[in-house]
Amino acid sequence: MNRNEFVSRHDSSLELIIEKEFPGKRCVGGKYSAIGHSITLYERDIEIQCERSLGSLSRLEEYTWVILTHEMGHALDPDLAVLSEELHRTGKSEILYQIEVNAWNIAEGLIPFIDHDLFTFIRDESLEHCTNRLLVG
Repeated sequence: MNRNEFVSRHDSSLELIIEKEFPGKRCVGGKYSAIGHSITLYERDIEIQCERSLGSLSRLEEYTWVILTHEMGHALDPDLAVLSEELHRTGKSEILYQIEVNAWNIAEGLIPFIDHDLFTFIRDESLEHCTNRLLVG
């Protein structure tokens, strides 16, 4: 099954956009936009993240699926709007962390066909990065 079919099967109104790279200085593999109810994957950034994280591109396909389902986790999170509003209102880092945890928890249920150890490694690395960003920011 291709990624567009996969996304449509879970939410027919969710649009998947593929772009070459994120238009900014950060390395962003994917982004969910609530306004457009769309997910954008950034191919070059995913390659960079995969190589940094795993040491090669040999598992790029699986890595991309993990990034996609994480963004789908945001899109499918029934609490996202409330949490986002609370984050905007309070700026509390714990809320941002909860938003990320929710997305990862939803993502995990979407892709039983991906190696669980790989998924766990990417999730844990992402949440650690989120925590470090919160401690610095």
